[in-house]
Amino acid sequence: MNEDIEQSRQFEMRVYVDSMKNMYENSLLSNGEIFDMALTATQQFTEISPEAIINDSRIIKILRYSTAPSISQMKFGQLFGLSTIEAFEKAKIVSGTKLAVLKRLAPEIAAFVNNNLDSRRYLWLSEQLSEEGRILALEYAKHWTCSLIADQNAQTEYRNWRKVRQEAAVEQFLINAGYIRSSYSGEVRQNTDIGIGEYSKERKVRGRTSQKADLVVRRKKDGGLIVIEAKAVGVLLDAFKRVKECCDKSRDWHQNNKLGDLTILAVIAGFFSETNLDALAGAGVSVVWEHRLEDLQRHI
Repeated sequence: MNEDIEQSRQFEMRVYVDSMKNMYENSLLSNGEIFDMALTATQQFTEISPEAIINDSRIIKILRYSTAPSISQMKFGQLFGLSTIEAFEKAKIVSGTKLAVLKRLAPEIAAFVNNNLDSRRYLWLSEQLSEEGRILALEYAKHWTCSLIADQNAQTEYRNWRKVRQEAAVEQFLINAGYIRSSYSGEVRQNTDIGIGEYSKERKVRGRTSQKADLVVRRKKDGGLIVIEAKAVGVLLDAFKRVKECCDKSRDWHQNNKLGDLTILAVIAGFFSETNLDALAGAGVSVVWEHRLEDLQRHI
């Protein structure tokens, strides 16, 4: 057990570091392009005008990270009566209701950014610089700003990506073992809702209540139902929450006799402890380590 715990932690850290590097670098490139657009539109941040914001709302992302401190999408949106500013940053707004809203808010956004711009980052706004010094200052400010964005973007992207990757690994294992995707799209209330040799993803399963499972599989050899939860944990403290979720679901699902000979599996990776594993076992949950996914074979 201790060897698996250690291998799983090393496995998760390798996945995290390798993937985060790529996500961070990609975000630097994409946001660098938007930074250059903002630089041109605002005359190197000397004229942050409503017109510049209306012309291409995507620069709002750069502008909110140019204040001290930077402000999240939701908080920035709430400053101007919106739930979030995300829609205006994702795409250039050219028509419709959103353009009308943008035109109304652009003067307020421009005024706010002008009043809160991080002057220590944009040195040329407050100091006399040589041409060479100005070029260096521009590059420094660009990297500083885009690095802030890239770090946040990569952290968010990784959380979403990691779940998809883990579930995809399990799905591919099932496919390789001869299982096919079920056409059933409703709530699983009894074991016969899923055909033998089939699986379904992101499906609600009825226990005492209705809880969503990552994958539901109908075993070939005996028609038993397998409910799979995929849990990747990068921080030890988070494991307790993820384990509790899994245990609560298991106890809930086991209250539905119509599910038949039910197997609950947790495919886990990352920072789990012996205490976590004991809790899962106590709730009737079998464990398969992602770094040893071949062990899934004995359950299907």
